[in-house]
Amino acid sequence: MKKTLLSLGTAALLGLVSASASASLINVGGVVWNPDANNTFPSAIDFTGGGSVLENAVNPPSVTQVTGWGAINSINSQAVGGNQASFCPGCELTYTFSMDLVSITNGATNFSFDNLVVNVYRDYSNDYANTLATSSNGDLWLKLVLHPGTFLTGFGTDIGTGSDQGFGGADLDAVGGLAQSNFDTNTKILGSDVVFNSHFQPVLDGNGNVTGMLSGGITLTGNTIPEPGSLALLGLGLAGIGFAQRRRSAK
Repeated sequence: MKKTLLSLGTAALLGLVSASASASLINVGGVVWNPDANNTFPSAIDFTGGGSVLENAVNPPSVTQVTGWGAINSINSQAVGGNQASFCPGCELTYTFSMDLVSITNGATNFSFDNLVVNVYRDYSNDYANTLATSSNGDLWLKLVLHPGTFLTGFGTDIGTGSDQGFGGADLDAVGGLAQSNFDTNTKILGSDVVFNSHFQPVLDGNGNVTGMLSGGITLTGNTIPEPGSLALLGLGLAGIGFAQRRRSAK
């Protein structure tokens, strides 16, 4: 009976500790998000970041590498215009990426890229001006690379012509930056950490001609690890259980 009560008490305490941990805001280098704000079925997704993208279009065989950049303006929010003021108070979250074309097939409809690297920066200068230079300054907050054996793949129309439009997606691993340990969870498909999705369309000049640049949006989704404070709380809870068990044994 005592063991049963102890087990129930342990479960209750762990439940309280878990609830407290899951309800805590995560703050990494001044970037703050609520992991309880964006849960979806069938698996909990506690981080969804979205923003703009600008990138060059491929034009094989002369141009086969894509370089892109942008700003993340929302985290776990559907607010019109984003919620940068709340998730990055006094700062901005920008990113750059690069990747190499592998193939375009089925009449310029399907495509795949390799060597995708995404670098996310936290910057207190707040100088983002939709350029590569202002997207890549600041401190490296998160570095993501393609999960081994995978590619960024997608589909669209007029791929490789400068009038590209379509969608792409990839499975990424967290390998660097201030927030690496938070995102390195191996909880996405194939044991990856973050899902990258993008959509794009051509940028036209004032006369309606293609410029060789594409614009659109991106999303980064994944599960994040509770901040050290929550883990410490869990440790204290387990220590208390162990102390209670020793007192009962002594009696």
